[in-house]
Amino acid sequence: MKKGISTNFNLVATGTLLFVMFLFEFFTIEVSGIHEDNSLVGIMFTQTEYKIIFLLFLLMSVAITASFIFKEIWNRLFCDLFKTRELNLNEAYSICFLLVIVLSI
Repeated sequence: MKKGISTNFNLVATGTLLFVMFLFEFFTIEVSGIHEDNSLVGIMFTQTEYKIIFLLFLLMSVAITASFIFKEIWNRLFCDLFKTRELNLNEAYSICFLLVIVLSI
């Protein structure tokens, strides 16, 4: 496998991330109507337990996709530039989680 960041990698990574973000926004956007819950998830699922399970699954999909893309960028770019070791998916997930926590404060 070639380690460089190519145009194909950029297109696939960007497309995948935008698709996952689109799915997240599509299911959580507020729609107007007569329903109590204005989100599409609220219209699709009437029981709260199903809403929570679906949103957790959706959130985990976004987190894993972002972590995988971060891992690939790190392993293809930063390892060669700064002579650091490669990351695995668990380490990339932890770094992404910490960055989100620090940047959201």
